[in-house]
Amino acid sequence: MRFVGILVSIAILGALMVVWLYYGTGGASGGGASNPAAPPPASRVGEARQAAESVECHNNLSQIRAAIQMRTTTDETYPASLNELGLPASMLVCPVSHQSYQYDPATGQVRCMTPGHMRY
Repeated sequence: MRFVGILVSIAILGALMVVWLYYGTGGASGGGASNPAAPPPASRVGEARQAAESVECHNNLSQIRAAIQMRTTTDETYPASLNELGLPASMLVCPVSHQSYQYDPATGQVRCMTPGHMRY
């Protein structure tokens, strides 16, 4: 009898966890403070995915900037385009908006124009 009670309790807790993960708490989460223009995530899983993609965008920009710095150290000029760096094409676009990063060859500055990512 106790074993059945434990199994029922675990099943109820599992169902509650699924509801919480996929439907959230009902609070207004919006797009989050870091990305106000983004559509609100459909679930906690979607919220986590948006956060991970934002981190990926930040890391892409850091890697691109490091590659530009290494290039200027050896050639003493900025590359004419990001394609000259030899990085994978998937790294040259924002994983959230799928827009190419903006690059200014005169200054060597690269940035993401996705709302919420401009501070990266």
